[in-house]
Amino acid sequence: MNKLLAIVLLIKVAIGCGQSDVNKQKIADFKNDFLDKVEMYKPDTLCIDTLILIREKFPNVRLIKTFTKNRNVVLYDYYYNGTAQLESTNSYDTLKRPIGIAKHFMEKGGLKYSKDYDNGEWFVYNKKEYPFYDLQNRMKVTADSLISKMYGQSFLINNVVWNVDGSYIYNETESGYWTDKFKKIPTKFLFRYDVKLDKNNRFDELIEFALDSIGIFIPNQYEAIYGFENVTDNLKGSFKLTYDQAIKKAKELGLTENDTTKAVGILLWENFDKPELINGQFRFYVTIRTKIIESIVPNGRSRRISKYDVYSFNPWTGEFIEKKMMKSIYSWETMSGNSTGLIPDNE
Repeated sequence: MNKLLAIVLLIKVAIGCGQSDVNKQKIADFKNDFLDKVEMYKPDTLCIDTLILIREKFPNVRLIKTFTKNRNVVLYDYYYNGTAQLESTNSYDTLKRPIGIAKHFMEKGGLKYSKDYDNGEWFVYNKKEYPFYDLQNRMKVTADSLISKMYGQSFLINNVVWNVDGSYIYNETESGYWTDKFKKIPTKFLFRYDVKLDKNNRFDELIEFALDSIGIFIPNQYEAIYGFENVTDNLKGSFKLTYDQAIKKAKELGLTENDTTKAVGILLWENFDKPELINGQFRFYVTIRTKIIESIVPNGRSRRISKYDVYSFNPWTGEFIEKKMMKSIYSWETMSGNSTGLIPDNE
């Protein structure tokens, strides 16, 4: 993309946000500064009317983030350093989740590939750059077919979105993201899919499995999400439970909210830790925090324990399973931190 075209696209953004001619030029000047004499990792900001723009230089690219006030989308534009050529364009929601269509460009111009995050798709525009693209697509079809077999075709269409960024390829000497260029043919394919409880609630990477070089499922007992649930034919096709129904049922069972503590619903995979095709089950948890216990250690490792009442539901049937006590533990110090996620509270 040449500099003139880049300016045209930027002005279109400004027009869409109702910017004046003066502000349009400010946006164009801000975005088309190559930052040649600017230190790396030193962001600066432009604030005008309904837009906030932040730019920053990295070793090979410079990033321009565009925040549109009163809209829940942030635009990320990466440019090859020293040029007006886009390296990639991405959109994120306020939770920093990728949305919409991301485009990746070659340094000399032209689309390399695009990723559709809403529909779970990857399109390559120059197959010479990706000689194993057709093989990867065939493996993706095989992976989709396995999900359809286990959970129903309707579930595959309506409840599942392939997570391109969470999927990987491997051979005996190389490993990388699904969109990486390999020198040798991939021989192992790891797939991750997001799962939708209902049309408004999507949860990341709750289906995960690997296929070998001929598309055969590879059992694994060590991953937190790996394998499938044994679902009877009459239940296949969709979850019967919705987010709102689960919250309502939990309240009927005794869950109480207040002004500061609200119920949160989470679709989870309970793993059986077996090297088999059937290796777990989906459960929907409605959680309400009941207590926080903190141990703060200045200049040392601190810890926060959050305790919860959890109402567990079978999403396939909508059936209430049990109420249980769980907790999460977050530990941190100056340069590190880790969280357990929800675990049983046996104290």
